[in-house]
Amino acid sequence: MAYLRRQRLERVREELLVTAAGAVSVTEVATRRGFIHLSRFAAIYRAAFSENPSDTLRS
Repeated sequence: MAYLRRQRLERVREELLVTAAGAVSVTEVATRRGFIHLSRFAAIYRAAFSENPSDTLRS
């Protein structure tokens, strides 16, 4: 289960890095990858990558 979650997180991160800010929201990307509980997603993302998903999108 942890492996699959990590893979989904990696895909979200990849998509956020290549997407222009404003073109898509973090919510859209996360739900598309199967993350339903967005606050939990944000906490897991922060723990994995040491930054907020919105910060990744802006970079």
